[in-house]
Parts: sequence; C-alpha cells; structure tokens
Amino acid sequence: MKTQYIRNTANKLRQLETLRDRYGGQAAREKKAILESLRRSRLTRPSDLIKYHDLLCFYRAYPDNAGIMALVERELRAFRKRVDGGRNGYYLESTGIVGTTTRYSYSYEMAQLLQQWHSRAMSIDWDQSPSNLADDLLELIPHLVSWHEHDALENDDYFDVREWLRMAGGRGRSDLYSLIARIQSSGLPYLSQRLLYDPLEISVQWELGNSPASRTLKRVPCRKRFYQTGNLVRRSPDLKVRLKESAAPMRHLSTQGGKRYVQTVNEVLATRNRELYPITLAIPEEVYLTRVGRGVEILLFGSKPEVRLPLESNFGAMLTRNGLPVGYGVGAVLFDRVEIAINIFPAFRGAESAFIIEEFFRIFYHHFGSREFLVRSMQVGHGEEEALLSGAFWFYYKLGFRAINPTVRKLAEREREKMKRNPGYRCPVTMLKRLANTDVVLFGDNRTVEDFDELSLANLGYVVTKIIARDADGDRMEGERKAMDFVKRALRIHDLSRWSADERMTFARMAPLVASIPDLSRWPTADKRQMAKIIRAKGSNCERNFVRWSITHPRFRTSLEKLARTTP
Repeated sequence: MKTQYIRNTANKLRQLETLRDRYGGQAAREKKAILESLRRSRLTRPSDLIKYHDLLCFYRAYPDNAGIMALVERELRAFRKRVDGGRNGYYLESTGIVGTTTRYSYSYEMAQLLQQWHSRAMSIDWDQSPSNLADDLLELIPHLVSWHEHDALENDDYFDVREWLRMAGGRGRSDLYSLIARIQSSGLPYLSQRLLYDPLEISVQWELGNSPASRTLKRVPCRKRFYQTGNLVRRSPDLKVRLKESAAPMRHLSTQGGKRYVQTVNEVLATRNRELYPITLAIPEEVYLTRVGRGVEILLFGSKPEVRLPLESNFGAMLTRNGLPVGYGVGAVLFDRVEIAINIFPAFRGAESAFIIEEFFRIFYHHFGSREFLVRSMQVGHGEEEALLSGAFWFYYKLGFRAINPTVRKLAEREREKMKRNPGYRCPVTMLKRLANTDVVLFGDNRTVEDFDELSLANLGYVVTKIIARDADGDRMEGERKAMDFVKRALRIHDLSRWSADERMTFARMAPLVASIPDLSRWPTADKRQMAKIIRAKGSNCERNFVRWSITHPRFRTSLEKLARTTP
C-alpha cells in the first residue's frame, strides 16, 4: 500500500513538472487538479518535499491565472507543517526551505548583516566549525575584553569559551552575537576585524522557522502580476537587434527603498548559502529598479565606495518574477565593456530565462552605455560542472556570443554544422570542456569578435608600482601624496575640502594612475574638468556616473590603453 502511495505521489509530481511549458485552458485545469490533489496528500519522502516545494515556487513565479497563484501561495504559506523538524528537517537542512536549519560559513560582512537582521535565530554551529575553533577563540578573546575580565581568563583553569560567549552576550543573545559584538567594539580598523573573523571559518547555524527570509516565503513588492495565459517567450532570433529596441526606464530608488532591497537580496543569497561581494557590500543610496515587463523586475546594486575596484564598476543584481526572486548576477563595467555573470536559480531554469537574461543585457546597453558584452569561461563551463552540463556555451552561442580564442571558435563552428546536419546530435562532454576553455563576447555595435582587445588592468597596476618606485623610492604614502599634488595642479582642482570623505579617498586612490598619464598637463581644459568629475564620481553615491562619464572621455581611455601597452 505504501509503495502504491509513493508511486502515485511521484506520478503527480512528474505530471506537474511536465506541465511547466504549457499554459492556459486545459493545461491550467490539469495543474489545478494536481495541485489540489497534492495539497491533500502527505508527502513523506524529503526528495518529494523538495521537488514539490520547488514546483510550487515555479508556479508562483509563472502562474496561469489568479486561482493557481492563490492556491500555490496558500500551499507555500502552510509549507512549514510539512517540515516536521524530525527526519524531514534533518534531510532538508541548508535548502533554505521554511522550518529548516541553514548551516554555512559566511564572510564577516554577511555574518554581521544576518546578525543584525536575525539575531535571535543565529548561533555558532560548533559541530560543523573547525575542531580547533575553541582554541583559536581562546587566543583571540583576551584582545577583545575589558581589563578586569582578564582575571577570569587567566585564573579559571576550567574556562569555557562557549559558555563565556553566551554569558558575555547578555540575556537572549547568542554566542555568535557576542563574538561579532566584541570584534566590532574592539576599536580595530575594519580590515583588521575582517582578518580576525574570516580565518576562523565559523559555521553559522540559522534556524529559519517561519522566517519571511526563507526561500519559501521571500517576496518583493510587485506592482502588477503577470499571468502566463499563452506561450512562453523564447530566445530572440538576434540579440544584437533586440539590444537596440527601446528599453524600460530605470528608476533610482530612495535610500530607504534601497535599504529594504539590500536586505532582501542578501537574504535571498544567504538562504541559498551563496554570497556575492558587490551585493554583500551594496550601498542603499545606489539601487536601481527596472520593470521590463511580463512580471519581471531587475534590481541593480552599487557598492560602498571603500570596496570599489580601481577602474571597473561592479553592479550586483537581483532578478524577480511576480515578486519572487528567481536569480541574481553581476555586471562589471569598464568603459563600454560589461562583463556579465548571471545565475537563474535551479527551480526557475527554462521557461522565460532567456527573456530575463536578454533584458539584463539590455539594461546595460541602454542605461550604462555598454556595447561590448563579455562572459568569462567559467560561466560557460570552464571548471564549473553545473554550467558545463547545462549547455551554457550553446546558450550564449545561440544569443550571438562567439569564442575569443580562434581555435575554439572553429571548433564551435564545426560542432554547429554537425547539429544542423543531424538534429539528434548532442555535443559530448569532452567537446563541451574544450569549448569552455575561453571567454565569449558579443558586440552591440559594428565590431566583431576579431576586434576584441581587452584593456590589461594588470599592466596598469604595474604602471603604478613602477611610478611609486621611481618617484617615491617605493614609499606608498609618499608616492600617493606626490601623485595627488601633481593631479591637483594638472587638473586645477583647487579645493578638495568641498569633496566628501569618500570622494577624497577615491582621489587619493586614483591619483597615482592618473598622474602616470604622460601628457595630462597638456590636456584641453574641458578634458581636465571632465577627468576631475570622473574621479569624484568614483567616490560618490552614484558610481553609475563614473561609468557614463568615462565613456564620454575618449582621451582618458586612449591614455590608459597606451599605458597598458608600455608595461609587460
């Protein structure tokens, strides 16, 4: 009887899965009937629970109608009852599903954020942390306590680090809270705090309970729901043409609105045991929202000035459909080039993933001025089995991307011919690995892959090393001071006191590279003023201005390209 029950449940889940690409009419009625049946079923196997959960999430993002949307939402809201905390709870650990426990070694930055938002649900997972954690903390704690507390540390032969952390945190506070609070109040510079925490490799235990941060319950505001009554939108026949079509407006959110979304996107990643540096260190003052249609909204996040890269500008992204997060990504912009990395969460792959990814590209084309779209080899499968087996290389190939390596380009062309001659042909894994050994690129203008010429950021770094060695005998502070004095004179920047602290910090950071431009003093006045604006924008609350103004300063780009070619 039990075998028959399991078989019936598995069949229903399989039927629900096969209906993912069919919408409206009979398909909608079949989905509703299966969902109603499963709602009354008691799923006992953890694998069935996970599959059912992810299918519910999929149909929450891609509902046929309001009835299915309401039915799915009701099931997700009640899903904790299915996770009984016993056998199922154990097997569902770190899935991010409501009612489960998530265990992960978060970075110092992420641990601080989660501790701030979910303090009472988080603690140190001593069993999963390194076995020597208590000993390491015993060495660290004396540097984090007040003077008289040393008496306990030095005179108690049975001093228990775990018990002390619970005691030091105060009533209702966890050991994790206590440790992070001690480090934060140590008076040490932020970088030193991070260097104390991260090497400990602490595993954090997060009891999700009925948390709205869980994968099951996480929602973002959605102005207008989209019901999938017809066919899914598939890949554009020509992305290059699609890029140029008019785009939806991009709205710069208020700081308060940005703050809510910064929390949301970090929770979305943390419950999936993921982190992305530009998102973990996102700045609420620079969050952009674009509603691209079909229920899809794309949010972009700028980073805090202190962690921005010297020339590239990283923008993290969250992708949502009908108020449900379905993926994330990053765009690293340098002049008119954007390096894209994007990931649709497994539960939502297929369907209209291509539409969402294309819209992500279009935002950078229209709102950042990007014309060169670069996808690194890792994204198409180099060293990443998931991307390799998913056929990521061919996904981008069909969008118009081509391999930068000419040998790989010829291989891809031969494989494509085989596919045309034999529709049943499948590219073997060994060939996919060869194809993934190079970056791929698409130009949104008249250039082709043969025109690809990447600016060497490494060489620019060596330029600065040589300049400081020559002008300041290797003394970084002295070299920076001299460069700042020179750039102020050359660009006629008279009063840095009017700049914010972050803008002055960025000026100090960029000065050695800008000072390396041989003819800087001879630039036309307009170019000098624009260069000063560009430097200031790098440290402002709107790094997007740095991107846009850099593109409109061809002399700046040309100068860097010449510098990069002069240093091996």
